[in-house]
Amino acid sequence: MQNGFIMFFQEFVNKFLGQAPLLLATVVLIGYLMLGKKFYEALAGFIKAFVGFKILQVGTGGLVRTFSPILKSLTAKFGIKAFVIDPYFGQTSAQEVLDSFDSLQYVGYVMLIAFAWNILLVAFRKQTKIRSLFITGHIMYQQSAVLLWALYWVLRGTNVTVTTPIVIVTGLLIGTYWSVMCNLIVEATQEVTDGAGFTIGHQQMFGAWIAYKIGKIIGNKEETVDNVNLPGWLSIFNDNIVSNVVLMTVFVGSIMVIIGKEGFEYNTGKYWFGTYIFETTAYFAVYITIILTGVRMFVAELTESFQGISNKILKGAVPAVDCAVTFGFAPNAPTYGFIFGFFGQMIAIGILILMKSPILIIAGFICLFFDNGTIAVFANKAGGRRAAAIIPFIFGMIQVFGSAIVLSVLKDNPNVIGWMGMFDWATLWMGTTLLTKSLGIIVPVGLIAGMLVIPQLQYKRHAKNYFTTMREEA
Repeated sequence: MQNGFIMFFQEFVNKFLGQAPLLLATVVLIGYLMLGKKFYEALAGFIKAFVGFKILQVGTGGLVRTFSPILKSLTAKFGIKAFVIDPYFGQTSAQEVLDSFDSLQYVGYVMLIAFAWNILLVAFRKQTKIRSLFITGHIMYQQSAVLLWALYWVLRGTNVTVTTPIVIVTGLLIGTYWSVMCNLIVEATQEVTDGAGFTIGHQQMFGAWIAYKIGKIIGNKEETVDNVNLPGWLSIFNDNIVSNVVLMTVFVGSIMVIIGKEGFEYNTGKYWFGTYIFETTAYFAVYITIILTGVRMFVAELTESFQGISNKILKGAVPAVDCAVTFGFAPNAPTYGFIFGFFGQMIAIGILILMKSPILIIAGFICLFFDNGTIAVFANKAGGRRAAAIIPFIFGMIQVFGSAIVLSVLKDNPNVIGWMGMFDWATLWMGTTLLTKSLGIIVPVGLIAGMLVIPQLQYKRHAKNYFTTMREEA
């Protein structure tokens, strides 16, 4: 009986909570039914939300498949052996380390505790001031796995099964992070999306909030990356598809030329190396267009339907979704984030090499594009193209240095191949891991309490509109 329950629970976590398209589509279905829609109308919303998110995944997956081999070839060309800062490399490390001492199943418990805690905090929103429900399923599993690995390793560091206190504390800690950080960025996200009614539930919520705040100081919000009216032949760059293709051909194409055609597997009977480069880099614009199509489809359904859940069950709740949904509100900003974040990461990696660091870092495309791209969207909204360039550059360096520091205490297990690399994981979680190693479990317990103070401070600033329009200046 007990084994059957555990198997059902694990399947529920992996096959429902861990499947973002299905989870989001179900939220849409429930929301529409609560709004009083006919079942077939709710079903139509379910289908469009599911398909829209799948379109988004096709676009993001295509970007990864297209550009990851380029970065791997760059690594192979110069013979660098290092750790990859990429969320899937971090997740793989966590799964392999936990599985090596029969503790991988505890990730599901961490995830369920975290999600239940998030729901509870929203349910008691009048007291907690938490409005945001984190529903980005694959990110929920990923973060649960990586944080459990990190805290287990610095607290125990031996090949024994994960203990119950570590599972509970990890679940409450990551659930508090989801609740507080996606709540923290509600106002900024409403400004970025012109009041679309959702917030970000991803890997860089804290980082995007910082970028939004800093952007106001260092830039001019009127001079955005999407309002550049260029003269003469430069006017072709006013079209974001054209500018994406040209910039990526010049930027990524140069890297491919440095690597050389021997570093790539392609049909030489069909392509010259030059045409292969152009077709490869042009896919950047193709997949960005696909992403924007999917975003428009599922965000429209989610925004409308979530009103049912917000009004009937979790009044004032805001759905926290994948960071890529913001790209449609500043189509050129992710390119800025990618390019300038890349420069920042390369300089930081160069510094590590010059310092003969025992930890070398390999840049991962997901971190470069999705993390820095999102940060650039928020920086651009607050400070225009100047902020969209400067902030990802600085954050790119932080991503490398922070990841190298945390890996210095996690690298001793042979299953470790990388770290998450996203801004929040190179700052907040890097610091948490190191302090926990020095001071013990009191650090994550104290962090839970400390983070819960943040929404109370937010409420004091935005009290008038806090649970309604969310359109106060962030």
